[in-house]
Amino acid sequence: MFLLEELRPLAGPGVPAAASGVRLVEDLGRIAGQPPGSVLVLTGAAARQAAGYRLDVALRDAAAAGAVALVLTAESAAALEALEAAVDRSAAALAERGGVALLAADGDLAELVVAIDRAVAGDAAEALVRTARAAEAVAGAGGVPERIAEAAGAALGRPVRAEGGTFTARTGGPAGTHFDRAAGIVLRLAALAAAAGPSDELPGRSRAQLLTELLVAPENQAQELAPRARALGLPIDDWHVVLRLEPAKDPAKTPDAAADGPADGGQERYALLETAASRAVRAARELGGAAWNAALAGDALIVVRSQRRDQGRAGLREAVRDAARLLDRVRPAGAELRCGVSTAHQGLLGLRTSASEARTALRRSTLPLATYDLAGLDRMLEEWYASDAAQHAVRELLQPILDLGGERAAHLLAILRAYLDHNGSPARAAEELHLHRNAVSRNVRRIETLLQADLADPRQRLALQLACRAASSR
Repeated sequence: MFLLEELRPLAGPGVPAAASGVRLVEDLGRIAGQPPGSVLVLTGAAARQAAGYRLDVALRDAAAAGAVALVLTAESAAALEALEAAVDRSAAALAERGGVALLAADGDLAELVVAIDRAVAGDAAEALVRTARAAEAVAGAGGVPERIAEAAGAALGRPVRAEGGTFTARTGGPAGTHFDRAAGIVLRLAALAAAAGPSDELPGRSRAQLLTELLVAPENQAQELAPRARALGLPIDDWHVVLRLEPAKDPAKTPDAAADGPADGGQERYALLETAASRAVRAARELGGAAWNAALAGDALIVVRSQRRDQGRAGLREAVRDAARLLDRVRPAGAELRCGVSTAHQGLLGLRTSASEARTALRRSTLPLATYDLAGLDRMLEEWYASDAAQHAVRELLQPILDLGGERAAHLLAILRAYLDHNGSPARAAEELHLHRNAVSRNVRRIETLLQADLADPRQRLALQLACRAASSR
């Protein structure tokens, strides 16, 4: 069996079956004649043609030939995302039913084929790499048997089962191979990790405290803490998406917390975050697919979702789904929490950038789950607004509202942006702003009069929507 980081699973079995070799296929018509157990790598025109009904036919032929995997190749990350988007329900169903793992990869084709060949052959070097990867994954599984089995299986490339403190794995080949020996080592480590129990005691608290320091300390001090963070198992060199959870603010009841913790009326708010933090540690373990760490920082719970590779747009969408699930799991009874989700950044400085983006996402939205920049629009607007011409255009469009000043201007701009963001729906805008829909409609008419604008005109609507977003990003 094999499973490489270079390969992105698209459909079919999560872990490919035992393979006998790797074959390059340059013509879709030759798939049916390949030897059983092959990993079929589609190259050049063949990969580009494998879309729609042709991909369905290719998967049927691969299943008939007894292939264990079909690999679509691309020359760039953008082309790889296009391949992923082309996989529809029909192709996914055929891959699952036929037992053919549909995978994709970009980059150097020769290096990919060599890596697959080594993984299939199971040589000593590959077995050693997998052993190290599996040992690290087992150590980070938090002592939960199911998570340990999942982490070990993903790293080894073969299913691992946990039953009564014992871990087993199918060999997928003759006994005595390098992979068999590697699996034996990892399974013994898994048993020891499970026997040690959940790891949310002192080491977990130490990681949480250090994570807080990494986020709030000056940059030079944070850099000095990096070796200690690595020693405690914090994956600070990976790619991070930050989830920032805050209690929904009630200005009449809950003052803002100070940087070093709440004071006076903020004590109840801080206790709420502590409850959410304890639940987050348990809930994050069950989500899987990433390394999770949580810490309290000022008036928020910071949850860091770390992965070894940048997963692109698909990874960000998955992070948002994880955030929604985590928000439901950690919300204490009767308490309202909001969550801001950042984009992915690498390394220690990237971690701090992601934390800042998650905070910004909450400030720019009133929704329970707010994303910073999933479509890349915020960055585009920031670059556009940096020009003098753009700043002049925004001021010219919005000047009658800006002249009102203070809270009156901010109130009308918030209504205008929500109204435009929800495609001119007063009801949906009212729901976001916690206003009556009649109040939204009344203020929209006032805005049209102030700006002398026709919000039924698509061009004016787009210009004002961009202006509102640019103004809110200042």
